[in-house]
Amino acid sequence: MRSAEADKKIHSVESLQAERAQLRKAGKTVVQCHGCFDIVHPGHIRYLRMARSLGDVLVVTVSADDVVMKGYERPYIPEDLRLDNLAELACVDYVALSEDEWAGPVLEAIQPDIYVKGREYESKNDPRFAKEKKIVEAFGGRVVLGSGDVIFSSTEIGRRKGNSLDMEQQKIQRFCQVNAISSARLKNTIAAFSDLRVLVLGDAILDQYSHCEGARVASESPIVSVKPISEEWFIGGAGLIARQAAVLGAKPTFITCCEEDESFRRIRGSLERSGVEVRNLPAPGRRAYTKTRYLVGDKKVFKVDRGNPAPIPIETSAELTSLLEAQLDDHDGLIVTDFGYGLFGPTLANAIPVLAERCGKPYFADVSTNGQANILKFQKPQLATPTEEELRFALADAESGISNLASRYYAASGAKGLIVTMGRRGSLCFRPPRGDGDRLRTDYLPALEIHEVDAVGSGDVFLTGASLAQIAGEPLPVGMYLGSSLASISAGILGNEGAPLPDLYEFFEQRLELAGE
Repeated sequence: MRSAEADKKIHSVESLQAERAQLRKAGKTVVQCHGCFDIVHPGHIRYLRMARSLGDVLVVTVSADDVVMKGYERPYIPEDLRLDNLAELACVDYVALSEDEWAGPVLEAIQPDIYVKGREYESKNDPRFAKEKKIVEAFGGRVVLGSGDVIFSSTEIGRRKGNSLDMEQQKIQRFCQVNAISSARLKNTIAAFSDLRVLVLGDAILDQYSHCEGARVASESPIVSVKPISEEWFIGGAGLIARQAAVLGAKPTFITCCEEDESFRRIRGSLERSGVEVRNLPAPGRRAYTKTRYLVGDKKVFKVDRGNPAPIPIETSAELTSLLEAQLDDHDGLIVTDFGYGLFGPTLANAIPVLAERCGKPYFADVSTNGQANILKFQKPQLATPTEEELRFALADAESGISNLASRYYAASGAKGLIVTMGRRGSLCFRPPRGDGDRLRTDYLPALEIHEVDAVGSGDVFLTGASLAQIAGEPLPVGMYLGSSLASISAGILGNEGAPLPDLYEFFEQRLELAGE
């Protein structure tokens, strides 16, 4: 509960401007500090006391949650509580929330006599700080660097402490509150899928699960010996996306290029029984890719891939492009997923954004982590959903921060949306930049379930939910939550089955962040 005294300290930037005018008339020296102030520690308090000692009044402006760029899990503390924490300090006279991505606009609004930054900026070559200094000096103020001697870091404190489940749940709850996500909204969104026709383009993939008796070391050599006792077959890749779309009520059409053999007939039959229309461009010799996983109990012992990744001929690629063009006008959107098996050569990959723009239909893209598929192959998508590893592979960069990678991806791809999936760490949505030099706005959503049985196919169903939600007119965060829900359910099921609709609705009812609407 905020104290009455602290409540008086919290202002909007606009009301603080009026207070500043009165302080100027009274001849008071106004000192301003600006930052995130996530976990307020002794270093912060020493810094603020030092700043207060330089003048008569201390104003602290705080970056809003949406504009804090300190990593995918930051800020730890939501903006309203960060304001409360600072307002309770005796050395702080005024607190205000800044919605801008840097301090410049709020400095121009308040026009402090003294602007105080941490001493670390003496050695930082930060272009934003250089612009802040120029702004302050332009209205006659001065900049002081100092930190109050003892140095702490919110980032380091958070890293050492680690993330408790309670903190993760608070982040999920905050994500839903900020983005107005509720069970009713999610169900209404899914209901709207029944009016959608969606194209899914990708390789035909079969996932075989061979259940075996206990593994042991063979007598003739140190190799694992197993005895298969039963098997299950699932549709993977783009076929799974089409099937999940049908489960959610949409009307999907799966387009691929494959030899019409027994494996493909298995795929076609399974998809058509699920309500998916299948359009195949026959390609003799190009068999469906089959991945066989051998399991003992629910543990995978080893995996065997059968297939021959090879580029399709230019003539075949041109035929596939013509088939796609003929279908796209009658559909509401296109989802493409590239496993690096040769389907998406330059002819087809270059044609996709052109056809999507010509038909006025959004398209969505993802790739598989195998070192053969590059997300940058797909230009100008409505949304791309690579993993962090896939994004690093595309940009040939294993070291830079993920925000830096996202900025470079936007510059290189012309994409309209980007969600980076990070497995058990959740997912990170980067909003497109609004102008040259703009920092990206982010939304971080922790993983909704930590218990994982089988992650195969989780990325595919995530893409399905995120794409359909956008086609239905929902913003990125809603699609992000829906995709995460599907991925969580799918990861809790052994086998590449996707997420059943009844399980999804039950999942919504059990989620704490969706309760009490």
